[in-house]
Amino acid sequence: MKATFIFLLLAQVSWAGPFQQKGLFDFMLEDEASGIGPDNRFHEVPELEPQVPVCPFRCQCHLRVVQCSDLELGTNPLKSSGIESGAFQGMKKLSYIRIADTNITTIPQGLPPSLTELHLDGNKITKVDAASLKGLNNLAKLGLGFNSISAVDNDSLANTPHLRELHLNNNKLIKVPGGLADHKYIQVVYLHNNNISAIGPNDFCPPGYNTKKASYSGVSLFSNPVQYWEIQPSTFRCVYVRSAIQLGNYK
Repeated sequence: MKATFIFLLLAQVSWAGPFQQKGLFDFMLEDEASGIGPDNRFHEVPELEPQVPVCPFRCQCHLRVVQCSDLELGTNPLKSSGIESGAFQGMKKLSYIRIADTNITTIPQGLPPSLTELHLDGNKITKVDAASLKGLNNLAKLGLGFNSISAVDNDSLANTPHLRELHLNNNKLIKVPGGLADHKYIQVVYLHNNNISAIGPNDFCPPGYNTKKASYSGVSLFSNPVQYWEIQPSTFRCVYVRSAIQLGNYK
């Protein structure tokens, strides 16, 4: 009987596979790969929802870098007194400012000379002072539509020598702003929805057409009380194409 028991025990050992020595690191890898814990049950790993990053308005996002330039201050209860003198000093690379739909009545003073675009639409500005645009040598686009502007100082445009686009639509102007004919680069002028009743032959172009002046690609004068049939044909001699002029439709 004893011999039979020993025989069966040896038979079980012979059927088992050869023993292979494993280190502690091998067991750790087995446990991590199998997902089986010490209680012999599978541990479910919760699925994480991917989070899509949202890039802020007017910002540029590159991997872990978010570049936010330019001061968007529109639709705030701002008043002219709320913008302190020198508020933008030190911003030497600022190229874009938008202060629209607020309560400011004047163009902010001391704007950085690096500006290429200035949008002040939808405010309560009543006049364009030459001093307010002084030093803006790089300004290419100026938006002043939907204000209450009734006058533009004669030297205002001279302070923006590289201006190419001027928006003065939906204001209270009674005449074409001075300085357009002498401006070298301006090409687009919005003057529609004002109170302009007359247009002189030299309001837009110099007397002896100067070939160094850029041709206009867009001039809007509709919705003004001007008698457009009384405008002399030579008035728009420096316009690139006649279709660029918009007249009429005054209510």
